[in-house]
Amino acid sequence: MIVSIEPDYAVISLPYLIYIGNVCINMSTKEDKINEKTNSTLNQQQDAVNKTLDNTLHNIRRSTDEARREIPQYTQRITEYQEKTIQTVKDISSDFIEAQKQVVNSFQSQLDRSGVWDVYNPQRIAENYAVMVNNFTSYLLNTSNLINNALASNMRVYNTALEQTRDNVKTLTKTNTDYIKSVNRHNTDINRDSQTRF
Repeated sequence: MIVSIEPDYAVISLPYLIYIGNVCINMSTKEDKINEKTNSTLNQQQDAVNKTLDNTLHNIRRSTDEARREIPQYTQRITEYQEKTIQTVKDISSDFIEAQKQVVNSFQSQLDRSGVWDVYNPQRIAENYAVMVNNFTSYLLNTSNLINNALASNMRVYNTALEQTRDNVKTLTKTNTDYIKSVNRHNTDINRDSQTRF
């Protein structure tokens, strides 16, 4: 604040209070007011940034907690899928064997009438079909196991990648934080040195 005691006399500009008689005049400089306003704005901005980051962290925690609560549902669906796959393989095998029984019985009754039992042995045909059905069933079950193992393997790889990403982000964050602190220390040193020179 600039105060003039008399219209044509010296102008006073001091950063402290002056008491003239019973009147108190606050003598703060324009620079002090700018600094106060800047500090207030910076504090408001810092509060807004902190609030935004806190809200983001809260939302992330809420989302991960919801995902964690859904794990039993996913596990149940995978278990149901595996059970359904095994049951389907069992049904295919059973249906195939039943169909072959009917074919062999029908074929045997035809052979008994014609007398060509030795040429087409139904027992040997049934054994061949049984081997084929067993192989087919094993193939389907092995395929199901292969898919399940690949799924589990992919989940392990995915988790490992996530863990590595987490570690890399921690390292990057620490590096950035250390860099910012270093820059701030350097700026503080420069400001301190420049103030001591003048």
